Amino acid sequence: MIYEYAYLYITRGREAEFERALVAASPILRSAEGCRSVDLYRDVEAEGPYLLRVGWASLEDHVEKFPKSKQAPEFAAAIEHFFDREPTLRHFDSQPVGAGIG
Repeated sequence: MIYEYAYLYITRGREAEFERALVAASPILRSAEGCRSVDLYRDVEAEGPYLLRVGWASLEDHVEKFPKSKQAPEFAAAIEHFFDREPTLRHFDSQPVGAGIG
């Protein structure tokens, strides 16, 4: 499994509306092939940014299959109009590099 970390920049003053929209749209994303989890976190140092963490069975499920799915445009339409700018996306392995580091 891999995690997609999407740093989302939400237009100020629309945070509560965005949160409601994402909660309502999360079943769309969860129904996509390979999607295992969806979690949203508020940035505690600034108003507006959020971290969306999506668990995928594989990188291929997100970067190759999801963009071609019926869920991709439906999910995007539900949330992208809240963006102040383009999200920053990265993918990470779900397994830590070293057990007990630190």
